[in-house]
Amino acid sequence: MMPLILHWVNVVILAKSHNPSILNPDFLRTNDIVPPDWEAKEVLTTPAFSTVRYPLGVVFLLDQSRLEVKKECDISFQDNYDIQNFAARYVKVLPHVSYTSLGLNWHVSVEIDKPEWFIIERFVRPESWKESGAELMQSSVKLSFQIENGFCNVNFSPGKAKMPERKYYPAVIINVNFHYDGPFTADQIDVILKEWKNTEEYLKQLLPKLLGEAY
Repeated sequence: MMPLILHWVNVVILAKSHNPSILNPDFLRTNDIVPPDWEAKEVLTTPAFSTVRYPLGVVFLLDQSRLEVKKECDISFQDNYDIQNFAARYVKVLPHVSYTSLGLNWHVSVEIDKPEWFIIERFVRPESWKESGAELMQSSVKLSFQIENGFCNVNFSPGKAKMPERKYYPAVIINVNFHYDGPFTADQIDVILKEWKNTEEYLKQLLPKLLGEAY
């Protein structure tokens, strides 16, 4: 059984009127969004787009419609990523903003030889293509499930992935998105983000079932 490799996770919050010009290390620190001893290693603040990157692989990206708080991971699922807490603190500092939707995302890979054929054999009816006379070379598959108050979208595609101290290897690339439509208050967003761990456990149980015996 090949392990699920986690490359990154993020929280995305859409709004009608984010203000990129306020995003900077001082804003994040003085409002207790990030720990007071954190030092940013990359900062860009403009009226249209801003980013603050920290050494631990945490990055804030903000434009006028989209806030992203992202954590780059070291291949394994973790007990705590902190980004869900950072996102919750951010929106509580700005409760007047009209938040329109929320997305929780995991970027995962599974090392599999010939991932394009794995996806075809697992998810596509090959006899339909044989009848058409066409030779199917590869496929990407998107599955959507209704969950409480939202949707879970899982996309499988063939590709190459990379882990530390390894070259790129063939893999099934899996993007998992939990999507929730608003409008939301800051407190409503906080309630959903508090379920992060349960959401991730659901994901970790779901993916092996979808990948089947070859996984």
